[in-house]
Amino acid sequence: MKNALIIFKKEIKEIIKNRSIWLPILAVSIMFSVLFPTIITISLESFIKDPDTNRFILRVFQDTENIERTFLDFIIKQFMVFLLLIPAMLPSLIAPASIVLEKESNTLEPLIATPVKTRELLLGKTLTSMVPSFITSLINFILFTIVVDSIAYIKFGILPLPTWEWLILAFILSPVISFIITMVSMIISSKSTDIRSAQGIGSVIIFPVYAVIGMQIAGLFILNAWFILIACLVLLALCPLLLKLAVRVFDRENILTKWKMK
Repeated sequence: MKNALIIFKKEIKEIIKNRSIWLPILAVSIMFSVLFPTIITISLESFIKDPDTNRFILRVFQDTENIERTFLDFIIKQFMVFLLLIPAMLPSLIAPASIVLEKESNTLEPLIATPVKTRELLLGKTLTSMVPSFITSLINFILFTIVVDSIAYIKFGILPLPTWEWLILAFILSPVISFIITMVSMIISSKSTDIRSAQGIGSVIIFPVYAVIGMQIAGLFILNAWFILIACLVLLALCPLLLKLAVRVFDRENILTKWKMK
């Protein structure tokens, strides 16, 4: 554990300085935690007056007494799903980049040649990905809550957040997704000569995000705490399997002799 923390402290300083990682994350954060929620919440009454929106609410949420609150809760759930893009994107950028930075500074070879165990090396790099990912994701959830609650209280006199779904997504599902994407990125980057293939792994989360939102809009199901908990349990079961695979696949000799930067 001590060696893993040393690796983490050394690498996190370089990651924080890397603008190519943080600029796209900043753009996505502003869009989904501040800009879009502000526009949608302010324009909520206009959306509800639209006949198609009204029919959708009555079809999906039957016998609702408060249309504004019901529709706002529905919109909130869509944005919370979108916020899961952050814990997916950030590790997919950081994990491969940590190897790139080591190669650029010629410190990867000495690091791998040391007696540091593979598990410690992977743990250090995993912390480098997961800690900033969790902090950034939590900040986005908090910003989203402040924006929505402030506008909703002024316009409707309600404070819709936080909810149980918010808590589970922010504190359980978000770090689980970060861990899975980190492990997959490390596996790919340790075997591939093309770092872009590993950095693009975070984009795969976009498809289930759109699928969940699409199914909710179609009225097939409405996201709730139970659905999210089930998803957490399924993904948690994958975590130890991916960790074992990452340790097995992380071939030091291959990285030392064959991994080439492009």
